[in-house]
Amino acid sequence: MSWSGFLLGAIGAMFAWLAVEFVGRPFRRFFDLRGEVSRRLTQFGNVPARGKLVGSEVEVIKLSPAQDARLTEAENVYRDLASQMRGFASAEWLAELIVRYVLRFNAHEISKALIGLSNEIPTYGPRRDQLKKDIQALLRIHALN
Repeated sequence: MSWSGFLLGAIGAMFAWLAVEFVGRPFRRFFDLRGEVSRRLTQFGNVPARGKLVGSEVEVIKLSPAQDARLTEAENVYRDLASQMRGFASAEWLAELIVRYVLRFNAHEISKALIGLSNEIPTYGPRRDQLKKDIQALLRIHALN
């Protein structure tokens, strides 16, 4: 075996490792995160709200401690998913470019919609419902209703 063959093999291995680490894993992470968002939308699909929008006023709804804890969990989960999606959009620039321009998923917009849902989920109203639909459309996941 010649040194040039060994050197070319080592360089090839280095490029393969770089491709897996800087594109493959973040790319897979996006799809894992997409699946987690879908799972959580289903899990918290019927979570009760603390209020109901009536005109321009919010009518307070009394929740049991268990219901309130579940709503708080939903708020926190959606905010966490938004931060993970924002982290992907900001830090994984090469995988994000592939996801955005080849597969047509906009991680930044998905993150904004998840933040919006975490803010709106405590109140029944059209904005809460629209944000769920926006997230499903942005991630191209189908509602099970």
